[in-house]
Amino acid sequence: MNRREFRRAAMPRAPQWLLLLLVSACSRGSFGGEVTNPDTAAPEKGGKTTGAEAGAAAPKIKHERVVFHWTSGDDSLSGRLKTKLPDGESFEGRYHEITKTASVAEYGDFYNAWYADPWVGPTWYWGGAWPYYDTVEEFITRNTGKVVATLDGDRGDKMRCHFTLDDPDRGIKGGGTGECQLSNGERITSRFEPQ
Repeated sequence: MNRREFRRAAMPRAPQWLLLLLVSACSRGSFGGEVTNPDTAAPEKGGKTTGAEAGAAAPKIKHERVVFHWTSGDDSLSGRLKTKLPDGESFEGRYHEITKTASVAEYGDFYNAWYADPWVGPTWYWGGAWPYYDTVEEFITRNTGKVVATLDGDRGDKMRCHFTLDDPDRGIKGGGTGECQLSNGERITSRFEPQ
């Protein structure tokens, strides 16, 4: 027996069940979204317009499609989320499903990122889909059963996302709807189907 044959014989093969377990431990998927640029969006219902705006036709809302790719970790409650915008900027970061048994330590970093620079100041609206919560505990309570994410762009922009799940027991694999907000003011709405 030569050295090469000895090495092959000496290295045990992994059992097939172990390989299947390793492959199934991580799940992957993707879903689409649509970017809305606020600079070209028409004024919101009930919003005031100036005399010049009143006489002009409302600007068209700019819509562009994006695709999000996710990879879940071993616990299926958390993982990585990434996307590339039509202008070429790539974003990547963590997502996590908030559960009833969540501890403050698990979500403090999400809370702190959501309510810090660049998401502060008079240009940001805290009502509607993005209310402000005074404490991490309140943030956890209000977002239980949802997925939250914070992503960093390769050009310095940031993105925060929250998704309402159709089936929280299945996590992100169960489908849902959501919205992401970019630090430049753009928004991305999405709907993803169960896998």
